[in-house]
Amino acid sequence: MRNEIKHHIGSLFLTIIVLVLFEVLTTAFFPALGIKNYRIPFNILIVLYLGFKVESPFIAIFILVLQYFHSFFSIEGWEMGTIAGIFICVIIGYLKELLHFSSAIITILVTQLFQVFWFLIMSAILYLKLGDFGTIVDKFWRFLPESIFISFCAPVFFVLMDRIWGVASKEGMLGEEV
Repeated sequence: MRNEIKHHIGSLFLTIIVLVLFEVLTTAFFPALGIKNYRIPFNILIVLYLGFKVESPFIAIFILVLQYFHSFFSIEGWEMGTIAGIFICVIIGYLKELLHFSSAIITILVTQLFQVFWFLIMSAILYLKLGDFGTIVDKFWRFLPESIFISFCAPVFFVLMDRIWGVASKEGMLGEEV
């Protein structure tokens, strides 16, 4: 197992490139196509991948770096996403033995479940910060279609991330056994 940070720098750099490409896609091209109210949160999908599949004591640092790059494209602060991401990864760490991505459907459902946890954590932080529950309700109706889209992307995206991070997987593309 590669537990030194120098072994993860290349994978983290490639992941940042993937994140920036997806952020440019959602911030530049979606509005050009008339999709203005929705932004696909690929940063959440990357953090979930790190929690599910990457075994490293540096996960918190990786999340911080990813959320920092995500904040270049979003008004969402890097600190709130970092707190939510670390908290989610702690939950995943406790449940890791129960989580097996044996099929694309399971991957989609587990990803959706943890996105709901992410939303609840972010909503709690936002409520503490603003004291207004109305913005959370509005945010939920935008979150729902975005999270469903991300969940359906997860099986293919996890295969891409497996290659970037060099995670040996017993599953093939979309979760089929190899």
